[in-house]
Amino acid sequence: MRCPCVVRPGRLALLLFALSLPAGAQVLPSSDPATGRHSGAGVFAAIDDLRRQGRHAEALLLIERRLAHSPDDDAYRLRVLTLADLGSSRLAAAGLAQRPTLFADHERERIEGNAVARRLGWAEVLPENPQDRLAEARAALAELRTLQREAPRQTRWESTRLRVDALTALNQLHRHEEVAAGYRELLADDIEVPAYILATVGDSLLALRRPDEALPVLEQAVAHDPGNVNATILLGYAWLELERFDRALPVFATLAASQPAWPRRDGAIAGYENWDRYSADVAHALAHSHANDHAGAEDMLQSLVAIGPHNASLQAAFGAVQARRLRPAAALQRYRMAATLDPYDRDALAGQVGSLVALERIDEAADALQALHAIHPDDPRSARIARDLDRHRGAQLSLSSASGRSSPLGGRTAQSPFGSRDASHALELRSPLLAGRWRVGVVGQQREADFDDIRTRYRGAGVGGWYRHDRLGAAATVWRIDDDDAPGPTAWSFAADWRLGDAWRIGGSMAHRDADASLQARRAGITADSLRLSADWTPDDTLAIGAHASRLRYDDGNTRDRIGVDASTRLHTRPHLLVDALASVHVSRGSHGEDAAYFNPSRDASIQLGLRLDHITWRRYGSAFRQRLELHAGPYWQQRHGSQWIPAVGYRHVWRREGGTFEYGVTWSRPVYDGVREQRVALDAGLRWGDAR
Repeated sequence: MRCPCVVRPGRLALLLFALSLPAGAQVLPSSDPATGRHSGAGVFAAIDDLRRQGRHAEALLLIERRLAHSPDDDAYRLRVLTLADLGSSRLAAAGLAQRPTLFADHERERIEGNAVARRLGWAEVLPENPQDRLAEARAALAELRTLQREAPRQTRWESTRLRVDALTALNQLHRHEEVAAGYRELLADDIEVPAYILATVGDSLLALRRPDEALPVLEQAVAHDPGNVNATILLGYAWLELERFDRALPVFATLAASQPAWPRRDGAIAGYENWDRYSADVAHALAHSHANDHAGAEDMLQSLVAIGPHNASLQAAFGAVQARRLRPAAALQRYRMAATLDPYDRDALAGQVGSLVALERIDEAADALQALHAIHPDDPRSARIARDLDRHRGAQLSLSSASGRSSPLGGRTAQSPFGSRDASHALELRSPLLAGRWRVGVVGQQREADFDDIRTRYRGAGVGGWYRHDRLGAAATVWRIDDDDAPGPTAWSFAADWRLGDAWRIGGSMAHRDADASLQARRAGITADSLRLSADWTPDDTLAIGAHASRLRYDDGNTRDRIGVDASTRLHTRPHLLVDALASVHVSRGSHGEDAAYFNPSRDASIQLGLRLDHITWRRYGSAFRQRLELHAGPYWQQRHGSQWIPAVGYRHVWRREGGTFEYGVTWSRPVYDGVREQRVALDAGLRWGDAR
């Protein structure tokens, strides 16, 4: 049963306007006392007068009354134009479509253009069914293309306007390449691009990772409209992505300071929420995180999360900072909170993929990626995340090579366990991921050293298997040894580790005929089995402490025990420079003492303090070139030989691109063995590809 008081959609607004009029307001001219009818000329004169005064709602009521008495073309035409003046673009366009001949070309094109623009505005609002969130943008673009194809604009401005509005629709649909191409075409046609679209163009250029092109566009947008918060944020991000933190951070700080949290209009009793301040604060915090100040960003966002815990985008931003603080489980929790609040939040969906990969839950990461792609199929970030996941699941390669030279000082006999010359080379090739958690592959290693001008070599090749899923990791290898100095063709190793949480990880390993045992011992035909235990505590990106204990059991009955603690903590953080303090303490002992055929102190200990300077010389998204300088110094004590200070300096280059790292370096030190000081210079290089560990 239908309600008898149903109001047509077109009339609902009119009733609301009527109710808003002051009591006794007169919107119709006086009627003829004799006939009770209104004069047509008087009605139109009243309508024109109301429209000139900007009282379009009252004019529309008068037009509706006129149409009820006399549905003539003039009144119909005024009705459409007045609806357009009121901003009811879609109603105006519908009316125009019924009687297009009543309107001049410029009127028709303006109304049709306004209707497309209004539809684009509605496309930015989350619909009742979020799965259809892009439907309005697609419909607006289709309507716009139809107008361009079937009714080419006769006025230059309206033709330009459709081209510009197409950029908005394409941006909403994540078709950023087409936005960039459309903008270039406007410039090529010598068209002055309207300022209101510049922020949209800049956003697409940033999505395409073209900050150098986006920067002048966004600078122009902000110059035209300094109060445009969104354009200013995008400008700050353009500077960030160009690695100009000196320009970016002041942009965000100034913007946040310029936005009062609770602005109050004149005469208002209370202020209102300023969402521009929220956007500025979140962007400011994330800018600090991009500048390596993750701790500062965390503090800034923590206060906001305490105020608005039910804000999905805020929880996703906090999750991103947790991920950068090396807390993948905490990050995943925040991303999932955000996704619960808003299942279509792009940052929450994308962040879950990265966190699950970091937690080695690859099957779940693939499911999260599928959900992201289903909701945001055309987003360039979805494609990049998919490539990263494919690379992680693909084959992995690790190559390393090192060589060194040791020489005693003061004409004494060398005692170095490395020999006068030494070299090592290693290969590890792992298969693509099997069943989401397994890999198999081949391993190879060669070590050699010169002792008393006699070269000792160790060569081995074998196969291995690796398992890693969630908290557990394990690896096993079997080697065939090609070594004339120490008979026994087979060696093996096994290792496992367990992640207790974001901060703690414990592990252990054992090996038969350990390849890392002393080559001096191997020269004498002595091999060693090993057992190692470790515990690492890394609460965040600025602090790491690792403890380890090991035992080498040699064939000659000697056992060598060693324990140590290594730590690093951040002293100074700048966008392109990280300075860490380093410390290590190691203690060891050998049961056979110095009677062994190899360097084997009865007891020894060392303390090393140092600094590490990590300079990001060049960076562009996932690619970077870094320079690292490490300085160490500290006492080394050996029973029967006293204590002496050991200096060491290391310098290296690290080249990083998405999926791979190549690094090389040189180390100089002056160690002491059995009281003899030596000088050692070592070179090393390594290549890792496919996130090889």
